[in-house]
Amino acid sequence: MNNTNLILENARDWHVVGLIVQGNPKKLSAIQTALLAIEHTEIPTLDEKLGKFVVVMQSNDQHLLLEKMESVKDIDGVINVSLVYHEQDEQNK
Repeated sequence: MNNTNLILENARDWHVVGLIVQGNPKKLSAIQTALLAIEHTEIPTLDEKLGKFVVVMQSNDQHLLLEKMESVKDIDGVINVSLVYHEQDEQNK
């Protein structure tokens, strides 16, 4: 078990956010690669014609999650990032 798993197992809160990320259609591949390089980030779907990604990010730390979300804005080719969903799951341990 690595340290990340240990931290996640002991987490009291778990945050999940859904984002719509709009990017330059000519840079979608690079944007997708950059998004998937962010830990605990998934891309369930992508509309290549509109240049939009549905992105799900997760973290046990709301501040770390906010930093991850903010970092998406800095990816070359990203035009807009919209938060469309947030859930906080509080664990009773």
